[in-house]
Amino acid sequence: MGLFRVPARLTGPVGHSEEVELLVDTGATLVVVSRDLADRLGLIARRHQPVVMAGGKREIWPVAEVRLTLDGQEVTTPCFIAPGGPPLLGAVALESLFLAVDPVAKRLTPTEGFVGRI
Repeated sequence: MGLFRVPARLTGPVGHSEEVELLVDTGATLVVVSRDLADRLGLIARRHQPVVMAGGKREIWPVAEVRLTLDGQEVTTPCFIAPGGPPLLGAVALESLFLAVDPVAKRLTPTEGFVGRI
């Protein structure tokens, strides 16, 4: 899949926010922010979760909650706090915003929610 970035705003629990360019990464489970960005936003880790990186390396990273604003839509979503690297937009946030990835056009597209049998 072609990589692309989307502009977004991330906001921490006390209102500190930053405009960021998120790298769309459907292979990532959650939004990922660096420790530096997490500190600037005032994010508070509520738990720790094992993660497996693309090369197979395993670590345990903190998980916090962040407010994500993307294309006028807002959602509070869990995020990994990584030691470094670019901010990533993962699958959970995409699904929470009802967005799908169009890898050819390198853009996000609205999608419908799905409910199985009630």
